[in-house]
Amino acid sequence: MKKHYTIISICLLFIANCQPAVAQQSGSASLSSVDTSKTDTNYVKFYKDKLIIGLWQSERSFDILIDQKLAADTNKTAINYIANSNHVSGISLDYDIIGFAFGYRSVANGTKRTGNSDYLDFGFNINTRGLRFENSFKRYTNFYDKNTPNYVKPFTDSTDYYQTPMSIRVLKSKLLYTFSKKKFALGAAYANVKKQIRSKGSWIAVANFYSLNMFSDSSIIPYPLQKYYGTTWNKFNRMNVYAYSAGFGGTYTLVFWKRFFFNFLISGGIETQYRHYYTANNGKRISTWKTRGAGDWRTSLGYNSKRFFMRVSSMQDLTNYDSNALKFEMKFIAGSFDFGYRFNFKAPRPYRKFQETKLYKML
Repeated sequence: MKKHYTIISICLLFIANCQPAVAQQSGSASLSSVDTSKTDTNYVKFYKDKLIIGLWQSERSFDILIDQKLAADTNKTAINYIANSNHVSGISLDYDIIGFAFGYRSVANGTKRTGNSDYLDFGFNINTRGLRFENSFKRYTNFYDKNTPNYVKPFTDSTDYYQTPMSIRVLKSKLLYTFSKKKFALGAAYANVKKQIRSKGSWIAVANFYSLNMFSDSSIIPYPLQKYYGTTWNKFNRMNVYAYSAGFGGTYTLVFWKRFFFNFLISGGIETQYRHYYTANNGKRISTWKTRGAGDWRTSLGYNSKRFFMRVSSMQDLTNYDSNALKFEMKFIAGSFDFGYRFNFKAPRPYRKFQETKLYKML
C-alpha cells in the first residue's frame, strides 16, 4: 500500500508542474553570480540558489567471472560470483556546484541457499561550468557462486550454493570535461542543479582513477576447484588494483516538449592498471602492470521543471583483470530512478564567503 501512495504522490507532483512554460526573464535570480556571464542562458539554466533534495532507487547487477588457464577447459572450473543485494534506496543533496548521494538501504533478494550480500554506496560530485567531477565509494560483502552445480554433486533444489564472505571495496574518481561548456551542461542530465533548455551536444575529455580491494579470509577459489588452479592460485585470497585512464568521447542531450530530455554519453580511452595478487598459502605477492582499452557508456531520460524533476538513468562498467593463469572479469550494470524537489535556500555565511573567492570564480 505504501508503494501505491508513493506512486500517486509522484504523479500529483508531475501534473502540478506541467503548466505552460513561462517566458524566461533576462534577470532570472537562479542565474545570478558568476555563471550568468559565462553560460548562454538560452541553452542552460542554473538553479544555484536552490537546495535540491532527491530520492533514488537503483537496480544493480554485479558479477565476477573467474576461470583458470592452466588445465584443459573442462567447462567445470569457471566461477561466477554474484552479489544479490540488487535493490538499493538512497538520498541525494545538491546545492550550487556540490552534490552528495548516499545509499542508505539495500534490500537483499537472496535465500537461505544463496545467502545475502551487504552493500554500501556513497557519492560526492562537483559540477562546474564545463567540468563534472564524480567521486564514489562502493563496498560489497558476501557472494555466492552461480556455477556451484558444476562441482557439487548431487545438486538438488535444496542444495545450498557455495558462499564466500569475500569483500570488494572500490574508491573511484572520474573527471569529465565538456568543450561546449557555454551551451551544454552535463550536470543537467546526471545531477539536479541545472536544466538543458535547448538540444545540444559536446565532445568530452575523460580521466579516471580508481582503487580496488578484493579480499577473503580464505581462498577466493572454492575448495572443490582448487586442485585445478595450481599450487599458487589455489589459495588466491586478495587482489589490489590501482588504475588510471584517459580518453575522449561525445555526449548529446535531446530536449523535447520543453521539460523532457534524453542524454547519451560514450567515451573510449586507454587504462593502465597496477595489480597485486596475493595468496594465503605462502603469502606470495604477484605484481604486474597492464595496459588495456577502457570505455564508458551511460544514458539518461527524464523530466526537469523549475521545482520538480525525475530521471531514469543507466550505466555499464566492464573491467578485465586477466593474468597468465587466470581469466578474470568484473561486470557492473546499474539502472536508477531519481526524483526530487528544489527548495529556496540561503547558503550559510561561510559558503557565501567561499563563493566570493577567486577559486570559486574560476570554476
